[in-house]
Amino acid sequence: MATGMSGSFDVIVVGGGPAGCAAAITCRQNGLTALVIEADGSPRDRPGETLHPGVDAIFGRLGVLEGVERAGFLRHTGHRVVRGLNSRFQPYGSDERGEWRGYQAIRRQLDAILIDRARELGATVRQSTHAVEPVVEGGRPVGVRTNDETFRAAFVVDAAGPVHWLQRHLGLALLQVSDPLIARFGWDDGAGDLPEFRVEGCGWRWEAPVGAARRAWVSVDLHGASTGGAGQGRDVTWRVVRPCAGAGYFLAGDAACVLDPASSHGVLRAMESGIRAGEAITGGPASIADYLAWMESWFCSDALALANLYADFVPAPAWLGSAREALRYIAMKPFF
Repeated sequence: MATGMSGSFDVIVVGGGPAGCAAAITCRQNGLTALVIEADGSPRDRPGETLHPGVDAIFGRLGVLEGVERAGFLRHTGHRVVRGLNSRFQPYGSDERGEWRGYQAIRRQLDAILIDRARELGATVRQSTHAVEPVVEGGRPVGVRTNDETFRAAFVVDAAGPVHWLQRHLGLALLQVSDPLIARFGWDDGAGDLPEFRVEGCGWRWEAPVGAARRAWVSVDLHGASTGGAGQGRDVTWRVVRPCAGAGYFLAGDAACVLDPASSHGVLRAMESGIRAGEAITGGPASIADYLAWMESWFCSDALALANLYADFVPAPAWLGSAREALRYIAMKPFF
């Protein structure tokens, strides 16, 4: 243990959401010691509640599938797409086992299930603790200083979300792909059986039932950032940190890249990136390149799908052309 350090771990994870918990769980499954530093005292309501088919496999790998099923989250086989007077049902698909179903999870419950699993496997969890800055030696993160202690680790995983905590401290490049975008979100009373994606001019609104008489909603004006309106706001400008992994560090989830919620993969990508970061930490230096290739490929694929979707909006966002150019640049100059 280095002088002045309160403790040493193989991995320190900053952020106790889906990405951070997935990283900590994976590290513990591979026999590494892990510390999770989470600023909130307990899980709270937040956007990102719609989980599409495919997430069951992730839950199984993390060992939380039974807990998720016991939580009794609403399930659905698809969603409605509404454009003006036209409405159609968009199913997720099916196979020989039947229709594919997603979850409409309540995030505070999902986050609690994940952080409890990390504890169950032996991860040390410090809640109501703020990561102030990384400890850096020779350009490499070797620990984290919190508001009351300092810890050392071979690797630091930033899973603290779109504030890009580690990117700012390390001075990593942050490539902005879209014009500034703000997602507004909230919850209100209302009934309904299916999630609904409603196109509203150059923007959209998503509504989904989260209980018998409660609906979650998210809306984005694609003309650009808006500071007004109902609900809470979150910066969802398309952006990616380059490189999002390197000597001694990994960025997972929104700490690595951000897209607006219409990409529909936010929580899924967060957990998968946490798993891959945990696996890469045990796989040697070559796994850093694998992680970079996977993260940039997923970001570009989802961003291109969004650009294709928004090209059909009337009017289409004026910044789509520059966004496509930025994506071509990333594809031509990959950071791995």
